[in-house]
Amino acid sequence: MNITLKEKVYGALFGYAAGDALGIGTEFMTRAEIHRKYPDGLTRYSQIIRDAHRSQWRRGDYSNDTRQVEILMKAIILENELSYKSFARDMREFYLQDPIDLTANMRWVLSQEDFVKDPFATAIKVWTGMKVDEAPSDAIGRAMVCGMWNKDVLKNADETCRVTHPHSRCRVSAQIIAHMTNSLMWKDQEATFDELLKIATENEPEVIRYLEIARYGALADFNLDHENSYWYVRKAMGAALWTLWHCDNPNEALLKIVNEGGDSDGNAALATGILGIKYGFSAIDKCYIDGLQEKEGLAEIAEKFTNCLERNFC
Repeated sequence: MNITLKEKVYGALFGYAAGDALGIGTEFMTRAEIHRKYPDGLTRYSQIIRDAHRSQWRRGDYSNDTRQVEILMKAIILENELSYKSFARDMREFYLQDPIDLTANMRWVLSQEDFVKDPFATAIKVWTGMKVDEAPSDAIGRAMVCGMWNKDVLKNADETCRVTHPHSRCRVSAQIIAHMTNSLMWKDQEATFDELLKIATENEPEVIRYLEIARYGALADFNLDHENSYWYVRKAMGAALWTLWHCDNPNEALLKIVNEGGDSDGNAALATGILGIKYGFSAIDKCYIDGLQEKEGLAEIAEKFTNCLERNFC
């Protein structure tokens, strides 16, 4: 499949935003709740029910998950390099604008006065203070961008994750997504299962089971809508890889993940973004592009990021 670099970049960013925007419609719902509210499934932005949670956004808006991807891409464009320090600086500026939907742990990390000076130490201090035992998934989208930047892929994925999420499960899941993204972007092929397994085995064995489900299991095996575990970063990673290995286009991936519920906007964003790289921007249904609230801004970022990649790696 011959897909241009521009098609891949646009597919990644617009796919990510579309997954985020449609996923808001089922975020925090169980599959049973989704069936009651969307009997034929959620397939269009116009269907999104405007309840107390979802009324924070217009239909077609996306959440802070996509904002983080935008922030990292903009930092790379501005400085012509990927630097976790620049990303930390810009995330702090984002926090000071008081976004509506940052998670509590990320808000606490970004609120610290010493965050920009030493984000790694700050994140560890905050996570220790909050006694965070689990590893949430709200930073993993950055890994897709790290994979698109064809240099120091695993190192960049690790450092960019550590800015706010120091847990090893977050960092290894990010490295796996970055490695897969890099292979799709620059080698026009999927990274092998053994390559991904090696990253997990050497750094965080708890991730292995989720890789195995993604390769050999069913999407339902992840229990994405389980109220006590839908934040697991391993689930977001695994679900994205499952769609890569079991879906034929980004639209199929989008609808399957959205209608599983749980952290559906983050999960669908990652899955649709990665399949947007594999199949290209043109493979994404036009209704998911046209219905986005800020598509002009996304197009500007995608164009500049494409040019940046071409200057550095082509």
